[in-house]
Amino acid sequence: MSGGVAITLFFVAILVAVLIHELGHLLAAKAFGMRADRYFVGFGPTLYSRQVGETEYGLKLFPLGGFVTIRGMGDFDERRQPVYDALKPHLDDSPKDQISSAYGDQMDVLLKERGVSQVVRERIRRRLDAFNGADQQALSTHGPDGRDRYITEVLTTEIGASNRVGDLAWRVFHGDEQRFYSDRPAWQRAVSVAIGPATHLVVAFGLLFFAYITFTLPTAEPSQTVATVVDDSPAQLAGLAVGDTITQVGGETVDTFTATRELIRAKPNQPLVFDVRRQGQSVTLTITPNAVVDEATGETIGVAGFLPAPRERKLLFSESVITAARGSDLHPMGGVTPMVNASVRGIISIFSPSGLASLVSTSVGGQERDPDGAVSVIGVASLAGQTANSGTNGVFALLFLIAYVNVFLFIFNLLPLPPFDGGHLAVLSIEKVGTLWRRRTGRLGVFRVDPRVITSVAIPVFAVLLVVLVATVWLDIRNPLSFS
Repeated sequence: MSGGVAITLFFVAILVAVLIHELGHLLAAKAFGMRADRYFVGFGPTLYSRQVGETEYGLKLFPLGGFVTIRGMGDFDERRQPVYDALKPHLDDSPKDQISSAYGDQMDVLLKERGVSQVVRERIRRRLDAFNGADQQALSTHGPDGRDRYITEVLTTEIGASNRVGDLAWRVFHGDEQRFYSDRPAWQRAVSVAIGPATHLVVAFGLLFFAYITFTLPTAEPSQTVATVVDDSPAQLAGLAVGDTITQVGGETVDTFTATRELIRAKPNQPLVFDVRRQGQSVTLTITPNAVVDEATGETIGVAGFLPAPRERKLLFSESVITAARGSDLHPMGGVTPMVNASVRGIISIFSPSGLASLVSTSVGGQERDPDGAVSVIGVASLAGQTANSGTNGVFALLFLIAYVNVFLFIFNLLPLPPFDGGHLAVLSIEKVGTLWRRRTGRLGVFRVDPRVITSVAIPVFAVLLVVLVATVWLDIRNPLSFS
């Protein structure tokens, strides 16, 4: 895997994670009957879109994220009327014994935007056309307002009755009544907002679990394979090489490093014959361990001068779940929980007054960059590219990096400031507490946070984010971080 491929995979993975985030908002809003008009991938001019139900799904020119539009989160969103009410002006212009073509066309448009399928719309149109050909006797069965009753009957028959807020029949007969974000109970709004950031946590856990259950990983147990050979040691002088697997020592078959070490310790200054496997071939070496004094016991022991690689294995299902959730002794940062803790500490450090001052001074001055400091998406992509030359370990490192970014996005989106999702949750909490206080003090009405207050908070937040973005991008271009 090349560095370019690793960087591409990183950006695709983050884009997919963001789209899952927005999909979480969309599905939750729909489940609670809210009106969600659009779900788009990217920003800018629209390349493709398709109406499915009442929601428009599409792709825009710049695939730099995605968005979902939920009505009622803005102050100027207009409500849709019930279909019949919206068509009333057209109906009044038609003769009492007819349904004009213009009226039928307008009904088709309104039914389509509410998600009524083409098949059902065509059936409704045919039945409305049949009304025009009916004789007066047939019309009289519907009373003096025969046409109005007939239309209601057709819509009810073809679409059915409503079972919950936001279903197809509700959208036709009630429009946007109780369907705006601001109409729904606070807990439903909170779930619709919080589920977006929560998807990042699920994605991170899923990536870590997949990595642990798929790839062989080092354990605490040493193997018979040589990982390090000390310079000028007896092992190096005898020709022992990294990657050799020791099979016999002094004529004895060994299958654990403990057995190998004991045989070496017992032969200070005495030649030992080693049989090793090297690239599929059998090689015989003679190593004379140096004599050294064991500080723990005071006895003289033999030391050959090499270290073993740890044994590797795949984690079991239960081990993968636990490690992905909370890490382990060998992978202390390899779980969602320690990643959350590290992300919280990092955000507090970066956005503290001293952290912001240090970031700005480092970007404009000549100070050495803090390897644990802020990094832009360009810097993280660079780190992703550095995983390319590590084989299987590189794939694991890339998955780990993507998981960590997702955990960071989870925490970052929950910051209790607008325009983050956490800002919406903070507003909901303030309004809930304010409403309860109103009731406790005997006042009526629901407490609402003034949108101007939200805007006044959002502007300086945007300004700080812009400073951090510019500073980190500049640092990542001038002095990029590396895993080393």
